[in-house]
Amino acid sequence: MKTTILVALISIFSCQINFAQPKYASNESKEIIEKMISAHGGMEKWKNLETLTFTSTMHSAALGALRFWIQTQTIDMKTRRSYQDWPLVGSKLSYNGEEVWTTDWRVGNPPNHQHSVFYYYVNLPWLTQDNNVELSDVKKINHPAFKNEVYKIKMTFSETPTLGKSNKDSYTLFINSSTYILDGYEYTVGYGPLLDVIQLPKDKETFGPVLRVNNYTGDIHGLKFPILMTTSNPELTQQYGDHAIYSFKLNEKFDESRMVKSEKDVVDTGKDIRK
Repeated sequence: MKTTILVALISIFSCQINFAQPKYASNESKEIIEKMISAHGGMEKWKNLETLTFTSTMHSAALGALRFWIQTQTIDMKTRRSYQDWPLVGSKLSYNGEEVWTTDWRVGNPPNHQHSVFYYYVNLPWLTQDNNVELSDVKKINHPAFKNEVYKIKMTFSETPTLGKSNKDSYTLFINSSTYILDGYEYTVGYGPLLDVIQLPKDKETFGPVLRVNNYTGDIHGLKFPILMTTSNPELTQQYGDHAIYSFKLNEKFDESRMVKSEKDVVDTGKDIRK
């Protein structure tokens, strides 16, 4: 029993997140990113979170007859372990920091990819401070999707940031030049199994860019998270989906039982390579 507990503790602590100074292309880029983080509630408040729970809803014609994806996710913010429940389709997903497994998975996206999708959407301002992040020089531009001028900074990765993502992923941040709130971003996805699912031509290494506009940002106990979002092509001529994120809960108890696989659970063994 003591050995089992010790192994569990070692596993948990090995997943602790080590923040490192990201690589900035310029001092101006660093200044704008730091102002964005401050506008969203600051780094320390976010780092001190124990858990984060939220429900996300996506509506899109691309989802076929269902039209909606609804999931509730809880993240252990110290280790980034997480679990998800998908009530409309009866699916469950767990990520223990090393692998992802699912119960009755009926969602189109690969589980290894899906575990971090909305985690990144919700926490993107702070994730600029992760290890292996590179941030480009800054440009101040007018963008047709936003009322105010925005600062444009591209976020890339020198190494794959987590299971189910790729070092080919990117986020081009559009930061409000007056409030320093993250008004939106363009993103690309390079995770091979997802590119196979959406049948992207084999000579393409990434899907995107796709434009996401944060239509409304809400204050949750001093931290500002996106609440309403719209996704479209960069030219704003084709809308792909609408998103609502709600029922935020901070520092709720993390259900450790969700980190234990059952016999009927299926581990996603996919790697970041295309078939």
